[in-house]
Order: sequence, then structure tokens, then C-alpha cells
Amino acid sequence: MDSNDRSQNRLNSWLQNVLVVVAIGLLIATMLNKGLSGDSWGWQRAEREVLVKRFNENLMLAKTEWLRRGRPGSVDLTTSDNRFVIKMNANGWPATDNGCLQLWQMLAGGRYQPETTVQPHRCNYRLSMDDSEEPLQLSYFSHSGQLK
Repeated sequence: MDSNDRSQNRLNSWLQNVLVVVAIGLLIATMLNKGLSGDSWGWQRAEREVLVKRFNENLMLAKTEWLRRGRPGSVDLTTSDNRFVIKMNANGWPATDNGCLQLWQMLAGGRYQPETTVQPHRCNYRLSMDDSEEPLQLSYFSHSGQLK
């Protein structure tokens, strides 16, 4: 091999190395972009499940306290962060008279402020955690204590 062939081989080797580094860089950038911008790791879904679970757990705590205290018009509910006085309805569930947003903050807590609409004995919640996510839509029915 003469010097021309060796320099050509070095150039080819260098170009192959550059191509491999660029390909790996693009692959990493694509993975990071999908992982950070979307919910491909499921953290938003998990956070939604935690909010719903916390709402339902505190709902049941309020109902249990209502039964334990002899069915009063309101009960004290102590969560890990706060203490609340919750108005209860005749069926023993937190009443929508508390205000839908206030009810959400008392039972679900969290850092998100849902959009709320009120219907008789019903609170509708629309919670957007991220612009790319479809909003979580839930309804609380105070006559049955269900969050759907």
C-alpha cells in the first residue's frame, strides 16, 4: 500500500466513526425528546391515579367519620397536610355545598387546580396536567359518593 491508499483508508475510517457518533447522537436525542416531552414513562398517568386514589380514600375517611360520630351535619377530616371541616349530606357523603373546587382541594389536594362545573349534587372536574395530554375528566356524585 502506498501513502495515498493509507490516507484514503484513514479518511474512510474517520468518516465511519463520525457517522456512528452522529447516528448514536440522533438516537439519544430522539429517545430523550420522546421521554421528556411525552408521557412514555407513564408519570402523568401515575400522578392522575394518585389524585383519584387520594380523593377516594379521603372520601371514605369522611364517610367513616360521619358514621362514627353519629351522622352529624359536618365532620373534621385530617389529612397528612391539613385539617378540614367538611359539610356532609343526608347520605353521609361530602356535600357539593362545600364548593367543588374546595372539595377537590380537601379530598384530592395536589398541586393542580381543576376547572370545575357544578350541577345539582354533582361536581365535574377537568384537570389538565400537560398541554400534550388529554385532560382528565371526572365527576363526583354527592348522592352516592362516587367519583367517575
